[in-house]
Amino acid sequence: MSSVLGAVAVVVLAGGVVAGCGDGGSSSSSAPSPASGDASARGASSSEAGTRAPATSGDASTLPPRKGAGSDADEHRAEAKAAALLPAPEAIGRALAHTPGKVVSAEIDDNADDRLVWEFEILAEDGTLQAVDVNPAGGAVLASHRERGEDDDLARGKRLLKGGATDAAAAAKAVAAKGTVVSVKLKPEGGGHWSVETGPEDRDWSVPLDSVRVGPERED
Repeated sequence: MSSVLGAVAVVVLAGGVVAGCGDGGSSSSSAPSPASGDASARGASSSEAGTRAPATSGDASTLPPRKGAGSDADEHRAEAKAAALLPAPEAIGRALAHTPGKVVSAEIDDNADDRLVWEFEILAEDGTLQAVDVNPAGGAVLASHRERGEDDDLARGKRLLKGGATDAAAAAKAVAAKGTVVSVKLKPEGGGHWSVETGPEDRDWSVPLDSVRVGPERED
């Protein structure tokens, strides 16, 4: 009798162990996996966001492109490619939305981080000269500050950009048919005009302040 009871006990205990192993295996092998996978996905997403967000100053776009090192022709192509991401008239609009006033100069140039950005000098409504950088890859304002030591640019803007003078955006639109506008600069020669550069061919054009006629830029 004791042998039979012992055998039954062994069977019952063995069944319990088997059942326990089956339940434990199911919960330990399947439940943690999704959690682990979710954590991994969250970690990757967080890492990507941490890389992008500071670089774009709150904008969801990519970083501006690099100018790179190469021949003059290579640099002209890189500048034109960057400018094409955000055409000059639109970039001017973004800059003026941030700092209202009149654009004195706009150009694609590499910043301190070797990134090609739209750089503006703006005769602000308060009479100061302000510098504004705009990301061509999305239009976010990357930096702004008051310009100092640029008295000639400030005086030129105040003297020439009066009344119905052709503005930088209008000059850029007028020249856009000639190529990708990479710079628009106010010049005093000839009573004042806009000197507009297009790429990737690196050509210079002139737009007077009393119209939107486009002609080749004369050598100073």
